[in-house]
Amino acid sequence: MHTMMVRIGLALALNFGALGIGSAGAEDFFNQDWMLNSELSRLHMETVKKNAIFEVFRFTELDGSVKKNGDANVTIDLSSINTGVDILDVRLRYLLFETFKFPEAEISAKLDKTKLQALLKTTRISYPLAFKLNMHGVVQELQATVSVTRLSDTTVSIATIKPIIVTAESLGLTKKIAKLMEIVDGIPIATGASITFDLIFGTGRPKPEVATTGEKSVKPKAEKEVKNITAEACETRFNVISQTSAIYFKTGSAELDQKSEPLLNSVVDIANRCPSVKFDVSGHTDDVGDENFNQRLSERRAKSVVDYLTKKGVNATRIKSAGFGETRPVAPNDNEENRAKNRRIEFKVNKG
Repeated sequence: MHTMMVRIGLALALNFGALGIGSAGAEDFFNQDWMLNSELSRLHMETVKKNAIFEVFRFTELDGSVKKNGDANVTIDLSSINTGVDILDVRLRYLLFETFKFPEAEISAKLDKTKLQALLKTTRISYPLAFKLNMHGVVQELQATVSVTRLSDTTVSIATIKPIIVTAESLGLTKKIAKLMEIVDGIPIATGASITFDLIFGTGRPKPEVATTGEKSVKPKAEKEVKNITAEACETRFNVISQTSAIYFKTGSAELDQKSEPLLNSVVDIANRCPSVKFDVSGHTDDVGDENFNQRLSERRAKSVVDYLTKKGVNATRIKSAGFGETRPVAPNDNEENRAKNRRIEFKVNKG
């Protein structure tokens, strides 16, 4: 079984391709639906920092199928990225993938079954796969060569044959990579990533078993989403969310823009999973305009956020709001990009 490097989205696509390719076991093998066995499958992303340190992450939630007509689709739950280091997971979710807005990456392909006929006579073939990757609202048409291995007449394994590199620029992630580097004190982070995967698909008799496995995985995932987290984990999430710059207001106003709702709903979820934690919401502005006006505006904006959270069910006694106007800049107010950084809402665990 091959394990090769591929970009996060690419890996997904490959998963699909392999899936369809696996349809070669018997004459009617091509006329069945295939399901991804998420429990047995593995998908890893590898990145490089400081030009020498390799970091490997796993996506633990995958779903996919190949229909008898050759339509292949695979989804990756981007929030399921797991590095083994909580703060790194949280940064990748909120700052790189922005999973509060883009929870999944989607891959689709149309498989040519005539090119898969060789699997009726051999256990492994190479297949040139053309696929589409939909990530962050950007659709890319890509190609990769995959290897499909027939493990049995009802099970196949798939893998890439040679590395595929996708840049951050091609996925619209350049600015997000830059933000990550800024947060880690300028440590260089490669703008490309590679993916390794080991994907298992089943058809025929294994399908009910695969479906049952998928149903079982829903419960742990649901439990994870509502499970209480520690005060430390809560603090980590609030700190990272404060760096997203994803809470928006009308110009010169304390009225929240609808674009803020995905992130604020994440704040509600986090707050409800650490119910004993109290926290502060603070508003900040740039230095454009009257100082007194900016002070009042920052106070009103912080209160607008608190009002949103309490309307969504967070106990008001747990939250304190404050405004600091232009007195606590995080960047020089010398250009629009820096001023935008200073116009912000911050969340901080109150340890008092």
